[in-house]
Amino acid sequence: MSRKRTMSLTKKLVLSVTTGALVTGGVIVMVATGNASVPDVVCPGSTVTLSGEAGPPAATSGTFPAGTKLKVTNLDNGQATTVTVNGPSGSCVLLNNAAFEQVREPGKNLIRRARVERVS
Repeated sequence: MSRKRTMSLTKKLVLSVTTGALVTGGVIVMVATGNASVPDVVCPGSTVTLSGEAGPPAATSGTFPAGTKLKVTNLDNGQATTVTVNGPSGSCVLLNNAAFEQVREPGKNLIRRARVERVS
């Protein structure tokens, strides 16, 4: 194989890896880049969990600053909720009771596979 052909294959491989997402666990964050959304994995191995706080749907986060609006989708059941981050936490995303009830699976207190999208 010529050097020119090898370089071409390398570029195609890098392009396909950066435009796709292979996630076996953890949280996927959709980052808007112009007209397209490119999935970016944050908090690898993390889960979206229940904080136990009362009130209207909200979240705390160690990744996103207060005031950030997030759409959290449980990839196991397709349920989604939109919340505003109202403070810091030690986890990637902690949903309060109201938000968690909107996306949970019966009998489960954590979401192993989630997509978190920053919304404006």
